[in-house]
Amino acid sequence: MNCVYCEHPFIKVPSITELLLFKPISDHELCLQCQKKFHLIDKSSVCSGCCREYPGNLCEDCKRWQSKYPAYPFSHTALFHYDSEMKQWFEEYKFKGNYALSHTFSKEISNFFKQKKNSLIIPLPLSQKRLAIRGFNQVEGILASAGVSYSDYLLRIREDKPQAQKSRLERLSGEQPFVLKPEYESCLTNQAVFLVDDIYTTGRTLFYASEIILKYPVKKLETFSLAR
Repeated sequence: MNCVYCEHPFIKVPSITELLLFKPISDHELCLQCQKKFHLIDKSSVCSGCCREYPGNLCEDCKRWQSKYPAYPFSHTALFHYDSEMKQWFEEYKFKGNYALSHTFSKEISNFFKQKKNSLIIPLPLSQKRLAIRGFNQVEGILASAGVSYSDYLLRIREDKPQAQKSRLERLSGEQPFVLKPEYESCLTNQAVFLVDDIYTTGRTLFYASEIILKYPVKKLETFSLAR
């Protein structure tokens, strides 16, 4: 088989679990060399609020957010460090439109959300203009490729330049870009909700989305991103 990232051929050695459970081998796997390029976050040494490397409970950024959102449940999970290699991966997948790369981290994403079967998974939407330019929603892409069911409850009503082109100050300022689709207003009661984004930088986008969700009587709200 070929590596889903570098496309070089390699031999996939099935794990004991795959052999014992007769699990099918995925056609979308990373070779050992590419697996080493991406670094999982060690949950024992990160901020409990945003998964940033931090030797304490809440980092300074989360403490500032806490003063702005005192009722917000700080519970974010990110899987990988947003380092130079991950940045390059996002360049290929998100900006150059290599949709096949949506499978790259399917195993890790699938394993995480298997533990959240009773949660409503809501990916952050793109504006219609951005969706037309890119051709796909990168967050929905990684969820779909991992076999994770999601619901498109949110609508983006405000177009803006991409986060990658903004300064930190620009990211932290701005207006609320999301609304809940009217047909779903009665669907959030007593739901455990997971908001999903691709990258957590300042957290501003997820906080905007959370503002919308927390207007309704949800049971629990957590957030997730592939990288931090």
